[in-house]
Amino acid sequence: MGDLFALKDVLFPDAVGMVLDRLAETNGVVVAEARSVVPELTCPDCATVSRRVHSRYGRRLAEYPVGGRRVVVRLEVRRFFCEALECGRRTFVEQVEGLTMRYARAGPGVKALWRSVALVAGGRPGMRLCRSLAVPTGRARLLGQLHAPDVPARSPRVLGVDDFAFRRSRTYGTILVDVETSTPIDLLADRTSETLAAWLTAHPGAEIVCRDRDSGYSRAIKEAAPDATEVADRWHMLQNLSAAVEKTCHQHRSCLHKYALDDVDAPA
Repeated sequence: MGDLFALKDVLFPDAVGMVLDRLAETNGVVVAEARSVVPELTCPDCATVSRRVHSRYGRRLAEYPVGGRRVVVRLEVRRFFCEALECGRRTFVEQVEGLTMRYARAGPGVKALWRSVALVAGGRPGMRLCRSLAVPTGRARLLGQLHAPDVPARSPRVLGVDDFAFRRSRTYGTILVDVETSTPIDLLADRTSETLAAWLTAHPGAEIVCRDRDSGYSRAIKEAAPDATEVADRWHMLQNLSAAVEKTCHQHRSCLHKYALDDVDAPA
């Protein structure tokens, strides 16, 4: 029993009020059987304390792998009565702090890992990577970990505007970035000046707009944020510089060719 207590603290350090009853390996999968021992819980609706158990049932949760092996938690949870007559909720299910969430089939650590994989690798490649990491999941569930952040009510002081490809050479959108924090803040469905102008009108506050050379973006900024200063981003500045150098060299190639021949003919 003492060994199980020690293993519980190693395998599930954030789980509060949980007892590990059994640990076994079956077909390369580590199965942890556990239960909650919290004596009382509060109703999530009315906060009334309850000790009266309605029933018990099992949950199956994915957890961090151990030694390259997949880990599954078989957790016995209880459903409690809410005895407050004025509360509309008659029963509620306990959640183990640091281990379970409503309707989740994985612990918070695994869900965070899935989200990181989805951000880096996407759907199908991420699914294959998760399989090799011993935390298998499906493509839809993996992509389901990604949630769009809240769009701020005001534009950042320095706003970055650029296009990106939903499907290269076919469908393009616009990405908006807070340049000072390097944080994407919104995605627009296309790269037209009307769409960007509507966004700038609804989200005022941009003092500097860093954009590419698209004239449509320039029209939108002049229309919806006329007081903002327009600057070229670093990549397009370097592109402009390289184009200017190439054009200059092309215009004077006869001179450059002459000096190159003089260097070849000069005595050693």
